[in-house]
Amino acid sequence: MTLDLLLMVATIGFLGMISPGPDFFFVVKSSLSYPRRYAMMTCLGVVLGIMTHMVYCVAGIAIIIKTTPWLFSLLRYVGALYLIWLGIKAIFSKVHGNIYLGHNAKKHNISYTKALIKGYLCNLLNPKATLFFLAIFTQFLTVDSSLLDKLTVSVIILLEALIWWPFVVFVFQSEAVQRRYFKMQFIIDKLLGLVLIALGIKVALGAI
Repeated sequence: MTLDLLLMVATIGFLGMISPGPDFFFVVKSSLSYPRRYAMMTCLGVVLGIMTHMVYCVAGIAIIIKTTPWLFSLLRYVGALYLIWLGIKAIFSKVHGNIYLGHNAKKHNISYTKALIKGYLCNLLNPKATLFFLAIFTQFLTVDSSLLDKLTVSVIILLEALIWWPFVVFVFQSEAVQRRYFKMQFIIDKLLGLVLIALGIKVALGAI
């Protein structure tokens, strides 16, 4: 694989990652709602989800998913329901009235495992991610591509994920951002919830 192709993979992969979608809004919600170490577990869950996508893309299973309509539809509907459920939870979440999160997460009813699983499922059940990674692997790789080429593409995308998602957490975990958030927490939580529900509906309708 040439340097030009690697740069194209890196550019397209990064642009796809930073484009607003279910993962972005969920990580933002976690960053605003929980202390940093718990939000970072959500990031780790998203990265593990991306890693899962990479594994089945390298193994060629993504082609089977894409060419089996009932299987892809099932994954789409499950993902849509999960996003809608997350949105409903955000809308009905309680306002904690904090000024800055600090490090106490007990009252937020969250654990490391729960945060990780939520992030993992958000990415894994996102059909947009499935189609995006499938597009990258089918556009830049062929049937004759070596395992090294496939692993190289996977590593590039994973490295970008390891940089981007913690960066999102640090931005939205900054004290300045969070002080502004808590002044409008009720409205922002409802808006983020509505966005997740809207994304879920779009996924179910196949519009995303």
